[in-house]
Amino acid sequence: MPETSSSLPLAARVASLQPSATLAMVARVEALRAQGVEVLSLTAGEPDFTPPKAAEEAGIRAIREGRGRYTAGAGMAELRAAAARMIQREIGVEYAPEEVIVTTGGKLGINQALMALVEPGDRVLVPVPCWTSYPEMVRIAGGEPVLVPCDQGFLPQVEDLDRAAAGARVLLLNTPNNPTGVVYPAELCAEIGDWAQARGLAVISDEIYAALTYHGARHVSPIAASPGLRESAVWIGGMSKAYAMTGWRMGFLAAPRPLARAISSLQSQLASSPNAISQIASLAALERGDEEREAMRRAFEARCELVAGRLAAMTGVVCPRPQGAFYAFPNVSAFAGKTDPSTGRVVRNGDDLAEILLEADRVGVIGGGAFGAPECFRISFAAAEEVLERALERIGNRLESLR
Repeated sequence: MPETSSSLPLAARVASLQPSATLAMVARVEALRAQGVEVLSLTAGEPDFTPPKAAEEAGIRAIREGRGRYTAGAGMAELRAAAARMIQREIGVEYAPEEVIVTTGGKLGINQALMALVEPGDRVLVPVPCWTSYPEMVRIAGGEPVLVPCDQGFLPQVEDLDRAAAGARVLLLNTPNNPTGVVYPAELCAEIGDWAQARGLAVISDEIYAALTYHGARHVSPIAASPGLRESAVWIGGMSKAYAMTGWRMGFLAAPRPLARAISSLQSQLASSPNAISQIASLAALERGDEEREAMRRAFEARCELVAGRLAAMTGVVCPRPQGAFYAFPNVSAFAGKTDPSTGRVVRNGDDLAEILLEADRVGVIGGGAFGAPECFRISFAAAEEVLERALERIGNRLESLR
């Protein structure tokens, strides 16, 4: 059907909204593949594994038993209780089941937390590099994102946050981090949490990758590290990354009871309730899926070693060794001003290199500009080792060819 014009005026909150840069690159990769072009894609922010068998079987059984009906707006009581136990066991923070909200993915949890905390015009501190969706979610909530560069190993520094904090209401944190793969040290988590409390800031802590850390790195939640922060913080987690359940859209939000109650009311108006089948499957994964989760983590750890080693061997590339999530974020500013012989393009930054790699080498990566760091690009190692080997070889050859 041909596209038609419309005289319907768009609200300001969507008229200026930017689409997800990661999903846009994934769509370009898929469009090339639909034309029969082989593309080695290192773009996806999702595991290339299947969910735990217990989750799949529970979901199938629930469908056959006709259990796909509305649930409580905040989620099934038994899943909220299981999530509360998981948070206490793995994160070290105690929440009552009534303080845990089951959300349609962690992204909706962050959106709802922002909507519950941010008044129009409020400033929200966002350390960068950051997930591409954070600034847009702040804007959707009516806030103003304040991007705070992390120039010391991609880790936020209290001095930098403090300089940017005038008029701020919320601090949005993410560890393990997308896109950098860094894991905040315990001392830094405590320092930032203590500072946020002293400043009177609410904290939203996105810890969706908490179970995916490597080579001795240990995830520490700022909420656990800073005594008292629990009362002014929102914890975000979910099933997508650690249990390979991205399409099931299951997230968790934990917050002090008054805030949790308010977000539950908000969710009941936005979504009625989370997906019943996905909740049943998620409960099974939490109860019986940890062995498969650990097997996936070990596979990611091996891939992390492969990617880090290959990048370290590339002259001009600077990349901190990933400690968590499943991303590497190499800095390629050493290649700025060089010319690509195959396309004739002058490289300005990582965004240009991402375009050249897709066009000339059929390798998909995400330019760093989308994350607030155009001097970098993001590599996802949620891909088979054979794909990683071939893609990294092409990346290395392309960088060597620049003149």
